[in-house]
Amino acid sequence: MKYMGILKKIIRIIAFVTTTLLLSSCSQKKTRKGPYRQYLTNKLEYVEAPLDYTLTEVKALDNMFQPLNPKNMSSLNTLLKNRENLLWIRVKFELDKPLHNQQIGLFVGHIRSSSTLYLNNQMVRKYGEIPPNESSSGYVAQNYFLQNYALKRSGENEIYIQIWPGFAGSISKDFYISFQGPSFQRAEIKSFFNSRIPVVYLSISLLISFMYSVLFFIIRKYKRLIIFMHFANLNLFTALFMFAFGYADIPWLQHSSFISYLTVLKLSWGIGAFSAIYFASSFIISCFDHIPKKREMIIRVILLVIPGIITLFIPSYESFGKFLNILFLVCLGQMLFAVPHIFKNLKDPKKRKTVIVILSDFIPIQIAVAADAVCRGIFKIDDLPVFSIYGWQFTMYIFLFKLMKQFGSIYIHNSKLKDQLQEFNQNLEQVVAMRTKELSDANYVLSKGLQTVSHVQKNFLPPEQNSFRGWDLSIYYQPVDNNVSGDLYDYYTSENDTSLDGLGIFDVSGHGIPAGLMTILAKGIITQQFLAGVQQSSSMSSVLEEINKTYIKEKVNLENYITGLLFRFSGFNNKDICSVEFANAGHPYPLIYDSEKDEAIELRPDNVEFEILDPEKQYGIIGVEGLDVSFPPVSFRMKPNDIILCFTDGITDARNREEDSFSKKKLATLLKAHKNLPAALLVKAIISEFEFFTNGRKPDDDITLIVLKRNKSGDYIEEI
Repeated sequence: MKYMGILKKIIRIIAFVTTTLLLSSCSQKKTRKGPYRQYLTNKLEYVEAPLDYTLTEVKALDNMFQPLNPKNMSSLNTLLKNRENLLWIRVKFELDKPLHNQQIGLFVGHIRSSSTLYLNNQMVRKYGEIPPNESSSGYVAQNYFLQNYALKRSGENEIYIQIWPGFAGSISKDFYISFQGPSFQRAEIKSFFNSRIPVVYLSISLLISFMYSVLFFIIRKYKRLIIFMHFANLNLFTALFMFAFGYADIPWLQHSSFISYLTVLKLSWGIGAFSAIYFASSFIISCFDHIPKKREMIIRVILLVIPGIITLFIPSYESFGKFLNILFLVCLGQMLFAVPHIFKNLKDPKKRKTVIVILSDFIPIQIAVAADAVCRGIFKIDDLPVFSIYGWQFTMYIFLFKLMKQFGSIYIHNSKLKDQLQEFNQNLEQVVAMRTKELSDANYVLSKGLQTVSHVQKNFLPPEQNSFRGWDLSIYYQPVDNNVSGDLYDYYTSENDTSLDGLGIFDVSGHGIPAGLMTILAKGIITQQFLAGVQQSSSMSSVLEEINKTYIKEKVNLENYITGLLFRFSGFNNKDICSVEFANAGHPYPLIYDSEKDEAIELRPDNVEFEILDPEKQYGIIGVEGLDVSFPPVSFRMKPNDIILCFTDGITDARNREEDSFSKKKLATLLKAHKNLPAALLVKAIISEFEFFTNGRKPDDDITLIVLKRNKSGDYIEEI
């Protein structure tokens, strides 16, 4: 009810404005206020003459001139018996006394398509061109400065106007002489509303099209927002449609040697109009979140392409006028595809309000079209602006406002969601920390068994130094309490432990006995799932997903989680290069040293050097029930002297006495600086720099550092 009330008010306002314009335009009284006007409309005479006739030859047809009936002034082309001829209009007049001592101007509301005016055998001004290089005066008002040397202040004057009517030629009933200044000013005002505002609309539509095209490509992964692309194209072809209306005020277009006026009309009133109708229909359909079926799309494209092709191959200006209305009606069939969606959603009480709002957005163009039909069809008034242009622009701006509001809502929603996720992560950390503390306090009585747990944990971890065919491995592992750690590392081998198949580094939330006990549970699950994944040729992403499911099931109600990295290595090819695939479960990104480029960078999914199998998925963590997570795999290749550096956040979060952290950037710098050292010495160099940095300050978290360096596989010598 609220929306219907607003719509009624809008309709009343527009109806009042339209009626006022109509009444004011239907009046052509001479007794109006302002500068004196001498109307010549009722003195106009016409004659038909061949294209090559000169003014002298036309004047010789004096007895053939006929009075120009005002009813025919809106369709001059119907006066021609031979469409290849031109129309000449003559008016004879004597100046009224109030105009005798003034600079005189002739005002004509419009003459379409092209015209050349002569005053007493002197050419005054030309608008447009006649065939064969025809062009139109467009929608500007005509103003002619009647020079003193050509104008007779007393006695009879003769004006001859050569007109090429084309297929839709007309001449205004607003035809008078008056003072030059006011005449010029009125012509400029009418030209502003009839021709120059469409040029402004054209520019605005192009800008909106560009903005929404860019916006669509930025957020194109949201399928619902295809409506942005439809709106961008709708504005683009609306701008193309406006070209014909602003033709006379686009100098480079009007005087162009490479594009004819017929081509302009084909592109504007043909391709521009047809495509605008197509994308208007697509825009309406997308408002209802409908995804068109293949058959529907094919039919709609055919209804767009065939009229477009026919239009481009129309041979002449006259043929264009005959076929345009038919082709336009065919393209209007595009709107029929939107009708079923409108009725379907009207029947749904939940969507009825949306349909009413969308239909109300089209009220400006509906009223404008009706106003044009009344003015031009019934009252034959051609001097008013084309209301449909203004109505369509108002409709487009309503759409623009709605889409801006929609985008703003999406942005606000995403911002709130981001804040909620950050709050959730913070609360999750707090909950995990609180539960871990409670578990630690509750198990204080087990502190005497701390050494036993530490012993068990260290025994199930593999050696910290090892070498394999093509690989040199070194690990630094340091629990924060020097006994039990929440960090976990492991590597997986085959072929009598000479071939390295995989590597993992994980960090269980919390510290001490609870975290240490969970590493024992986690190691068994991780090892089992990795080996099963190798046998089944599963991706590391799938392996981590299985680890997540099994861990949630096995840990029962314990509230902790795990972050980690899991690598799998292939064999070496004939160039001694191997493939590496890894997946990340919310762990700090590892570093890689590229020996060929001599640079150390993060192994991030947004790094274009690596192949990301599914870039739209997000990383997650292991062990949180009900949290929708995924672990997108990343694959890359390694050659001799390349190095992988993995670590837990205990090393990067460690701070010195000035509260500066030992950052990833520092790790990358050290990795590059000591790239030529064996893995063990490289680890030693990094830890030495780390201890110097912290200057005896105890870390707040467990520390694990892994260096895996590629060696030449042919240099490996198996131990006996």
